[in-house]
Formats: sequence, structure tokens, C-alpha cells
Amino acid sequence: MAVTASDLMDELHIDTDDVETKTVQGLIDYAKEIVTDSVTDDLTTEQLETKYPKLFDLATKNLATSMYYDRELTNGTSKGYQMVIIHLSAKVDIDMRKGSVYDGSNEI
Repeated sequence: MAVTASDLMDELHIDTDDVETKTVQGLIDYAKEIVTDSVTDDLTTEQLETKYPKLFDLATKNLATSMYYDRELTNGTSKGYQMVIIHLSAKVDIDMRKGSVYDGSNEI
């Protein structure tokens, strides 16, 4: 499960054309980097996406959506994004303490 431009555009009812698709895909790519950097220095984006797909995708969608409608994030990130980042960070931290942060299994 990964966030795609077409899925996010459908969800947000954004008309599809090459320019908008490229814009949304770029925002998704940036959002993934920001989510990863916000959560951990020890895991890659791919590892986070694999281990915590639901939370990672939710954070990515949330941030990409915010950046689509307000590129400068004038009022900062949304409360929803902040909540998901805190939750994802806590899961990573707990798993790191257990020594099982990346064992190839998916989140529960």
C-alpha cells in the first residue's frame, strides 16, 4: 500500500491532467521524505512504508494534501498530521527498544 498521485487526486476530487499529476506526485515525494525525517534517522523511507504502511500512508497523504492547498504551510502542519507523526514516532521508538524495528513484518 503506497500513496499514489492518482489515488490522492481521486480522494481530493482534483481534475487529472499531466501538470496536476506531476505536481501531486512531487508533493507526495516531498511528504515521504519529510515524514521519514520527522520520525527517524535510523530507517529508510522504504523500511517505514513496509513496517508501518497505514500510519506512513496517512501521514504522507495528510502532509501532501496540506502542501497542495497551501504550499507554504502558512499555519504550519495540521493537527491530524502532528498526531500521526507522534503515533508513528512512538511505534518506531517502542520497536527499536524491543530490537524489532525492522524484522520485515507489517504493522499490527
